Amino acid sequence: MSCDEDESGPFVVFFLPAVLGCLTILLARRWAYSQVNNTSSTAISRRRKIIKDPLIKRPLPPVTNKMVAPKKLSGSSKKAVPDEDLANGKRVRTRLLSNAPIPETKLSEGPSTPKHIPFPYIPQDGELLFEIMTFTFLAVAAGLQFLNLYRTAWWLPTSYTTQAMHFHLVDPHVVMFILGIISPRLLLSASVAIMRLFVAPKLMPHVILAARMFILGSVIGMLGWSTYYLFIKYPFLKMIYLIYPSIIYFVLFGFQLDAFLELNHTETLPMHSCSHDPEQIRSEVEMLKEDFNLRVKKTLFHSIIGAYYTTFVPCCFAQPFLYYDVVLAAQQVCLVWGSLCGRYAAQLIPAAFCDAPHRAARHLGLWKLEGTAPSELSDVPEWTGNRFWAQGSRVRSSNQVYVATTTTVADPTYMAHVRFHTVFNNPSKLLCLLVCLQLSLVLLQLCLLFSSIVWHYFLSIVVLLFINYYSLYKMLRDYLVAWKVYKAENLIQDKNVQAN
Repeated sequence: MSCDEDESGPFVVFFLPAVLGCLTILLARRWAYSQVNNTSSTAISRRRKIIKDPLIKRPLPPVTNKMVAPKKLSGSSKKAVPDEDLANGKRVRTRLLSNAPIPETKLSEGPSTPKHIPFPYIPQDGELLFEIMTFTFLAVAAGLQFLNLYRTAWWLPTSYTTQAMHFHLVDPHVVMFILGIISPRLLLSASVAIMRLFVAPKLMPHVILAARMFILGSVIGMLGWSTYYLFIKYPFLKMIYLIYPSIIYFVLFGFQLDAFLELNHTETLPMHSCSHDPEQIRSEVEMLKEDFNLRVKKTLFHSIIGAYYTTFVPCCFAQPFLYYDVVLAAQQVCLVWGSLCGRYAAQLIPAAFCDAPHRAARHLGLWKLEGTAPSELSDVPEWTGNRFWAQGSRVRSSNQVYVATTTTVADPTYMAHVRFHTVFNNPSKLLCLLVCLQLSLVLLQLCLLFSSIVWHYFLSIVVLLFINYYSLYKMLRDYLVAWKVYKAENLIQDKNVQAN
């Protein structure tokens, strides 16, 4: 059967991934909500449950060090009036009526702390589930690229083969090398998940270290074995295609192997501590900035490496006599790279991660450049980093005059503080950008799906749409939750400013 004669093919292929994508999202959502609470939910409705955020530090009620019995008062100036009964273990409140003035309590002078509201819990994919889905996607993407290269016309009556692909032309050592690149994180995650069932928690660090060394040695041996046979069969120039991504890895991450074996060191998100020390606030901002930059580097690197080895390397090691459509192969490389970018971004930069940098950005504040400072301007103080600057303050730094748009401790000449505050003052804008990019990728794939008539390219786009629908769902959910939360926080902040 040929797709050239079936004009309704694109419509059927469009609705098929849409329906299957919706079913996948519903099943994933049901599974995710089942992981939120281990207790029974028959007493309280799920909509009325309040999940407390462990990252929010709530003030503790004051506790008295010593309980003293109330003294008996005499005279008309002081009189004890009981408000509550002592029966049945009830608390006794004693009110003193006196004509003496009540001493005033001085509040600590300092800036008003920004008001934070708890961020709701959003379930995310576990490490093992994420690695299983990512490995499956990468393996399928590699298989689809091999299908684009070695496809057959198996449906023709005059065809000499009944298989959809020339399997004898696929080099098994290339396949072995690709599997060695995309499998280490899955092997480590599965090993750790299994060992946690049988090993005591105090021994887990040593067991994880041994598992990492064993998996790393096995992967290096597998890559070396396949590279040896590829070096015998192919010229040296093609060996560079296999080696040079490692140079990029050492440039970005150095000689640390954590980024290769683990996507993230821990599933615990960074925490924020409300502080009145300007130096501590800037140190926290630097730490969160480095963590965010590392997550962005991992997102770009792993997506590029995954797309490179699963879609570009098969084209590099194709036989010289093989003819294939270079444009369609290049489109497959770009689509797989975009799909991986969305998948890693949804996992590494969720809405819950952006909450801690957002709170730090509120404490950091922002300066606005006013102009060049004249030499005779002496009433504007020089900026110092050991104090808070109120909103509207004017300071000098590097022969420039800056005005504080909010209460700030930021360095006006340090552009990293400006970028940090711009990005995380309202993280819903960053999440909205990710949603727009992912939605554009899905729409592009749908346009390519309707415009193409090649059956194997149909199959490639449909499979890629499954993972893109799931990533789009996660990003859109994070954006809607963050948009509502930060909109409510801004309303509370505006009311506090008006009240003061």
